[in-house]
Amino acid sequence: MNIKMLILVFLIVYLALSLPALFGIGLVIDWVPEATVIQKFNGYVLVGLTDNYLFKCVMAGLISVILNLLLPKRKTSKHL
Repeated sequence: MNIKMLILVFLIVYLALSLPALFGIGLVIDWVPEATVIQKFNGYVLVGLTDNYLFKCVMAGLISVILNLLLPKRKTSKHL
């Protein structure tokens, strides 16, 4: 199992699962006229990445392990 690929797939899947919250689906911070830029950043990015983190970690972990086991390892052989 390639650990670099495992971590890379984990991060990509975690971010993909966080995209709906990062785009503001389900958040109403824009409707508040007094919301500052920092409050909007906190509402979109920080909450988007940390909301349901346990579910996202489990799903990203399972998917990354499955992909690492299923993807064939490329071995380079030198033919003279």
